[in-house]
Amino acid sequence: MPNKTISLILLILLILVGAAEAQVSITYSSRGKQHFTMTIPDDWRVNVGSETDPSQLPEEKKTPSRLISLMPNDGMPLWFGIWVPEYLEKIKNAEEYMVSLGLDLLTDVVTTKRRFDTLNSMETYYISGTGKKEGETMGFHAAFFQLSQESVGIAIYIGPHETTNIHGDELVQILHSLKPVMQ
Repeated sequence: MPNKTISLILLILLILVGAAEAQVSITYSSRGKQHFTMTIPDDWRVNVGSETDPSQLPEEKKTPSRLISLMPNDGMPLWFGIWVPEYLEKIKNAEEYMVSLGLDLLTDVVTTKRRFDTLNSMETYYISGTGKKEGETMGFHAAFFQLSQESVGIAIYIGPHETTNIHGDELVQILHSLKPVMQ
């Protein structure tokens, strides 16, 4: 009888540990090209976005990028967006691109940290700070990563300080899982 009890306890522990660490891999692609892979927690909500056919837009309008957005499934306010802008080729232009996002993401933006580093063999530029969304103060953390000679990926998460603290480990794991797809 004790052997069955011990076996049952071990089986339950294995199931719980497996469920707690469940991950899902995603490959980001746009315009028929795969750009990078990433791993996200299994219990997060994912919206893979859609692409606009460039021929359906006025000539002066730039084609919007496919945006993948992630949110924890616990109802806490936190948004993680990731995309590859068609018109951003070098991370040295990240600041200019960030400013061009303007009021779409946050108002009253204050940048508190900037640094260059390497992430999974990609040159990466990190920017973080605070801003306001609908009057509420939010923290943001962005990573611009050089995928190839002519393309840059962007990952940004925005949320109140409390939410970022609660999901901080998951956010770091998502970011560190980014890997370029070799063409």
